Amino acid sequence: MQSSHKGIYERLAVGKTARFDAKLVHLLGCAARAFAENGYEKTSIRQVAKSAGFSLSNIYYYVASKEELLFLIQYHTFGRLVERLETILERDASPQQHLKEMVHMHVGYLVEHLPELRVCVTELHSLSGEYYKKVLVRRQRYFELTRGIVRRIGGVVEPNLATLFLFGMLNWIVMWFDADKNEPHQLADSLYLLFIKGYKGG
Repeated sequence: MQSSHKGIYERLAVGKTARFDAKLVHLLGCAARAFAENGYEKTSIRQVAKSAGFSLSNIYYYVASKEELLFLIQYHTFGRLVERLETILERDASPQQHLKEMVHMHVGYLVEHLPELRVCVTELHSLSGEYYKKVLVRRQRYFELTRGIVRRIGGVVEPNLATLFLFGMLNWIVMWFDADKNEPHQLADSLYLLFIKGYKGG
């Protein structure tokens, strides 16, 4: 059942996602960690409440269901990624520089919000109805902005396919990233160079 919490959704749908209630952001972070560690299906709303330090009534003040929690995690995450990429694109720079900044931004966000991005990568199929559609709009916006950069660079692979390859590399990082073994700046530089040298044909 879709939520009737209109006030929460309106705050998400209008303006910057940074306007999220701080307690809601805390709740989403705790839910993301629980979903990433145990899987969405195996995690109960009671487990999320315990990890967040919320009572069940506190949780239901913000959301009507576990699926709405999953929706808000993904909707918020992609909203922030789109905002950050739009800020990058507002700066006067070459498309290569825009792409390098995009890769660094994405990797940096991943380091700060690894559970959220892991959930976004692995649990889109767990959303249904309007939740799925609304998240998909934001995911597609992020993809289209990145594809625009790739298209302006020009290379040996069709831009749409090249962008899919790029996101394949970016998304898979969530499955193996280890803060003790991977230095984020070096990781982003290496991924950018691997992509750009192959896409530009050396």
